[in-house]
Amino acid sequence: MSRRPGERLHLSIAGIGIDLTWAGGRLARGGAHRFYRQFLRDENRRSRRGRPNVALHVECGELPSVTPERMIFDAMANHWRLFRTDGQAVFEVFHPLPPHPLIQVSVMAPDFTSGRVYLAPATTSHPSSWSLPRMMRPFGELLLIQHLLRERRGVLVHALGVADRGAGLLFVGRSGAGKSTLARLYKLHADVIILGDERVVVTAEHGGFWLSGTPWPGDGFTVSGDRVPLRKVFFLEHGSRNALIPDTRLTLYGLLFQQLFLPFWREDALGFAVYFAHQLITAVPACRLAFVNDRTAIEFLHGQG
Repeated sequence: MSRRPGERLHLSIAGIGIDLTWAGGRLARGGAHRFYRQFLRDENRRSRRGRPNVALHVECGELPSVTPERMIFDAMANHWRLFRTDGQAVFEVFHPLPPHPLIQVSVMAPDFTSGRVYLAPATTSHPSSWSLPRMMRPFGELLLIQHLLRERRGVLVHALGVADRGAGLLFVGRSGAGKSTLARLYKLHADVIILGDERVVVTAEHGGFWLSGTPWPGDGFTVSGDRVPLRKVFFLEHGSRNALIPDTRLTLYGLLFQQLFLPFWREDALGFAVYFAHQLITAVPACRLAFVNDRTAIEFLHGQG
């Protein structure tokens, strides 16, 4: 039977390729779907390695009932959990609002390279409709983290990523440190691309470090699928004036590690993340950045060369 148009998507996020197929359902393309458009690829450009890292089949309707055999990571405070059953990895997502019903079950191969994703209908008016943004948060983040670390390629960082005249700038900061604020100031400049103001990827390739966007924005609501060489790392804080503040490599390393998204259930992945963060802070110029919320912040950064 021939496949109807619209039943396959190819995503590429920081070079990690995800193939999605589905049958009988309707993909909703409104709202946050727009953030994924720059990450869609045709069949001949699935990922930089020529084939997808992950193959998923999506089914919208009744969710399977799966009993955990061994809990891998219980994040019910964040409305998800990961466990093993019958040799497979099962990722469950619950609605953030009470009574927190189960809304997604992903049954994956142990290495997270393939699986089936079962989605509860998003609305009663369109019971066969499904949403890519809803499916990919937080499940897609978990897949990306798994494959970046499994292939020893890079990390997902809680940060603002900017391509400023072709140079990649990474602004790392906890919630409230000013990532979205600085992104809004950068938006006033035509020669700047906002890669993302909440989650970006840093990879090590071709003898250097690279900065890539993801489809998961913060309050700045701007993303890009671009990839640029990483030139500088800043650790954000609000200040009464714009200033670069030198600090010890150990302190900067600690600030970076606090803002990595990590699979704490995998010791090998954590070990690689420790190594990667150390290499990054050693190789790329890094310092703290205090800034004020006006146009002088970007003028100050441009003045640093």
